[in-house]
Amino acid sequence: MLRVSLRNLLVSKLRLFLTIMAVTVGVTFVSGTFVLSDTMVKAFGELYAGLTSGTDVVVRSEAAYAADLAATGGQVRPLDESLVAKVGEVPGVAVAEGSVFGFALVLDEDGEPMQPGGAPTLGTSLTDDPRLAGAATFRKGRTPSGIHEMALDARTVKQAGYEIGDSVDVVLRDGRRSFWLVGIIGFGETDSLLGATLAGFDLPTAQKVLGKVGVVDEVDVMAEGGVSASELRDRVAEILPEDVEVLTGEQVAEDGTASVRDSMGAFTTIMLVFAGVSVVVGSFVIWNTFNVLVAQRRREVALLRAVGATRRQVLKGVLLEAAAIGLVSGAIGLALGVALAAGIRSLLELIGVEMPTTSPAVEPRTVMAALAVGLLVTLVAAIAPAWAATRVSPMEALRNAVPAGGPVSRARRLAGWGVIGAGIAALAVCAVVGNQRWATVFATLITFVGLVVAGPTLTRGMARLADHGPRGGGWRLAARNIARNSRRAAASALALTIGLTVVAAVTVTATSLKESVSEAVSGGNRSDLILEPAGAGLGISPSVADVLRARKDVADVVELRESAAQVDGRSALVTAMDTDGLDRVIDLGIQGGSLDALEPGSILISTTAAEDLGVRVGDTVTVTFPETGDIALTIGGTFNKGSLINTNYLMTIPDFTANVTAPLDGAILMNSTSGTDPAQAKAAIEAALVDYPNVTVNDPSDITQKAQDSVDQLLGIVTAMLLLAIVVAILGIVNTLVLSVVERTRELGLLRAVGGTRRQVRTVVRRESVLISLLGAVTGIALGLVTGIALSRSLVAEGVSTLAVPTLSLLTYLVIAAAVGVLAAIGPARRASKVDILRAIASE
Repeated sequence: MLRVSLRNLLVSKLRLFLTIMAVTVGVTFVSGTFVLSDTMVKAFGELYAGLTSGTDVVVRSEAAYAADLAATGGQVRPLDESLVAKVGEVPGVAVAEGSVFGFALVLDEDGEPMQPGGAPTLGTSLTDDPRLAGAATFRKGRTPSGIHEMALDARTVKQAGYEIGDSVDVVLRDGRRSFWLVGIIGFGETDSLLGATLAGFDLPTAQKVLGKVGVVDEVDVMAEGGVSASELRDRVAEILPEDVEVLTGEQVAEDGTASVRDSMGAFTTIMLVFAGVSVVVGSFVIWNTFNVLVAQRRREVALLRAVGATRRQVLKGVLLEAAAIGLVSGAIGLALGVALAAGIRSLLELIGVEMPTTSPAVEPRTVMAALAVGLLVTLVAAIAPAWAATRVSPMEALRNAVPAGGPVSRARRLAGWGVIGAGIAALAVCAVVGNQRWATVFATLITFVGLVVAGPTLTRGMARLADHGPRGGGWRLAARNIARNSRRAAASALALTIGLTVVAAVTVTATSLKESVSEAVSGGNRSDLILEPAGAGLGISPSVADVLRARKDVADVVELRESAAQVDGRSALVTAMDTDGLDRVIDLGIQGGSLDALEPGSILISTTAAEDLGVRVGDTVTVTFPETGDIALTIGGTFNKGSLINTNYLMTIPDFTANVTAPLDGAILMNSTSGTDPAQAKAAIEAALVDYPNVTVNDPSDITQKAQDSVDQLLGIVTAMLLLAIVVAILGIVNTLVLSVVERTRELGLLRAVGGTRRQVRTVVRRESVLISLLGAVTGIALGLVTGIALSRSLVAEGVSTLAVPTLSLLTYLVIAAAVGVLAAIGPARRASKVDILRAIASE
């Protein structure tokens, strides 16, 4: 049976190629995701190990809770500088130096901000002792000394066009300053840290320009010879206060690597979701392919049974074919996954996110996952066709015809429509109730199961509609062909349905989000201008607000700051705003309490957050900041608007500043004085902030457009990811048509013999493809529309307050699906038109 199975595989190389590709796409996604994630973790693990190689012990404040490094920027509560000398006196300490870091935005020679890919713009102190620097070394120049000198990372120097001795402008928390470039820093073979700009100063200068005079963020310690890092850690720990921790350099490197691994977790999950969609689509293609193959080989299987083959041997033979396809797909997908990971990494570098140099990490888990996905998908998909093959009677060897698909039982029709009805009803309930994300996903899956069960019925219904259409053009013959084997056509269509369901649902949700943003700006915003960091910048210097307040044409200036925190033990994003003029720049939609109650010691909470926490006006909540720990705040009011600022928790600037040591503004909302022309006001503010090129001045229409452009960009990325799943579905349609042409060789020959032209044959095959594509498109768009409505309603708490249906986009998908049907049929139609008439008629 092994020899027979291998021979059957090689009978049609085109069919083998299409089948393998259907599984390979999903496997490539899976393996590429794991390879990229593991490679990045490995690269940064090596980089962190290099950077901490000269540091045996690190002393820093202990975080109040395990906060996400990406959310907090790694900021910790500063330590008193006197602790450096105290640590230096511990026996076994060879060197102890304090260091600080913070916001420093480097400008290029033209005065444009250096913000590659939205990476951090860091300012830091540089060690006096090169032994503590680890992998960070000076490629040119020397260590800066004094208030007028600085060093830059090699990547920023190259991109900005600087050389040693040039004057470099830097935007700091207290404004713009100029420094002389005296050193260029590299990190092993890498020019930067994850694409971040790094402005380095000596410690006194860094403390002054970063606003940390008299304090340090951490103390870096090197041990004397013969003293281990763990031993020195224990000695240093004995002299430290309770809220200060001491770690070995190896532990710090492991923490850094763990943060990279955690940050890659969300990316890995998202990519695996897309991979799962492709894998499911591929499984439909495999199932359909083996169904057709078993139908075409009924006489061959019957002959095997007649000469003594057992049912187990027949089952084993079909599953061996599936296993061979799965293993080959897994191997190819693994190789392509490594290439995909390299491609994504190169793409990240193109947008400014530089990766440390290292070899691709292909872990045993990745190899096992690739082979397992390829093998299991094909085996599971082939089980039902293989089992059907075992039921072929030896008497089938006496029959010449390939049986068409049998009628769909009434029980299956009722079950299918019943499940569809239950799924649609559940989606309707989710849409009415709202905030039911997982229930929406579950209801969508139920509905799709119903489509699978009722698929043949839907196919026959579409065939009847086409059969009653125009007599010309091959539509009737095409309709009867797909109705003759409705199961096969339904399987091909449903593979396309999966991809289009997700695309349509995402499109509806994205359109609703865009409309919600527009409504939030027009309904909640009262400010004339909104200032934001350019690109994906981390913040605005507070000195910008001082510049605005000093102007006579500015009436209100309200700063906005954000930080990761916990509220009653739940992770949250906390926002702080000035209370003076707050009601004049934004309408929060106060529901309970009063806006006047927002003062130091109090907090405003959205109605959604209040419901989740089970609190009301007058109650106390505990806000935990990573740097300072718990503070108790009284709820002064609740609000249900303000999606413009995208927050559930609003506190005062004084409370925020007391607990967050990086006082950068996330945005500034301002109003001009009465009678000021809006266009002139915008131009005047832009001119006044010429020293802050990282600040963009926006009117409400600009904010709306930016938000909508971001949604469009996200929609484009998601659609591009799902496009691969749709490509797999198209391969399935092509595969089905190719196998169908082979199956109908004699029929096509007879059609030609009674006067059918090659063009007419091609037309019939194309019409079949279009009908299959339209069936998949209609069901996918319909299910995606209902799912998108329910999903939009489930995201009300995240700011999706308006429901919008993109009718034009959905109709465009339908037209594209019809065009896809035409394109998918090009090869099979040409093959059908070239059937040899005499040989086809003579075939048995």
